[in-house]
Formats: sequence, C-alpha cells, structure tokens
Amino acid sequence: MTCIFCHQLKEEDILYQTEHFKVVWDIDPVQTGHLLIISKEHYDTLSQIPSAVRYELSDLEVFLTDKLCQTLAIDGVTTACNDRLFDAGTHFHVHLIPRFRSDGFWDQISLAQVQLDLHRFLKAL
Repeated sequence: MTCIFCHQLKEEDILYQTEHFKVVWDIDPVQTGHLLIISKEHYDTLSQIPSAVRYELSDLEVFLTDKLCQTLAIDGVTTACNDRLFDAGTHFHVHLIPRFRSDGFWDQISLAQVQLDLHRFLKAL
C-alpha cells in the first residue's frame, strides 16, 4: 500500500514546517481550520518516533494551537491521533481540530463499550 503522506503530499500544500514535521490542511475537515501535523520521515506509530522528535511534535502542537486560538476566535482545540488499526497505509499524524463550545462535536460520538482488563494495564505501568 502506498503512503499518501510520503508520495502524494505536494510542496504547495505545506502551510508550515519544522525540521521533522509538515503542517497541512485536512482534506476532509471536521471543522474549518482542521490541521494535520505529519512527520517528514515515515513512522507507523507514535512509539516509533524518537524521543527528541516527539518533544518537537509536542512543541509544534502548542505553537499551532496558540496560533489557531489567536487568529480564529475559537474556544479551544481538540488534538487527536490515530495509528495502527485506524490508519493502515499512512504514517502517524496528529489532527488539530478547532472547537467551539456549541459545535456539537462530542454529541455525535457513540461508541460500543468493550470490557477491558484495566488491572492488567495498571500492572504494566
């Protein structure tokens, strides 16, 4: 499977970049101003990204969130990432979604509850 971020991202689509990341508009935005932060090197999961590069990602998320809030008069930003099962064939990326108090974002979400062994998780910590 061909990675869309490695092979189909055009230079003119890049809004901002750092040493390790590119920022683009989401092509199917949840909300106006929906951004994607995409690593320049292909990683499938967050855990594959070297620690120092993850720090850069965190700083970039804060920088972009501040810019979105300062320029678009929004109430906040939801940050989300999907890896493994949810984005097969693409590499790890982060969504920054502008939010408004009455946007109904969470109102549309309905998840089937699955029983998980939380004790096993706590032991792993």
